[in-house]
Amino acid sequence: MTSRVVKSIIELEGMAMAGLLREARLEECPKPEGWKKLVVVDSEGVEYETKCVEDQAARRSFLVFSAYISRWSDYIVKP
Repeated sequence: MTSRVVKSIIELEGMAMAGLLREARLEECPKPEGWKKLVVVDSEGVEYETKCVEDQAARRSFLVFSAYISRWSDYIVKP
């Protein structure tokens, strides 16, 4: 398994706005139980992860990232 780069949610959101991310997913954190981290993959295949956050906050962030990846970044960054 390759190591991931740890970044803040706001740093990763900037990358998503710029259209640099291609995938986002949530992963369970071992501690504290029930918390999750956001894992994203950029256009070059590099994986980034956030620190563990409460489930509800992680899900909200995931939905925003999914929207950026699937459609919003096209409106923000024009080639």
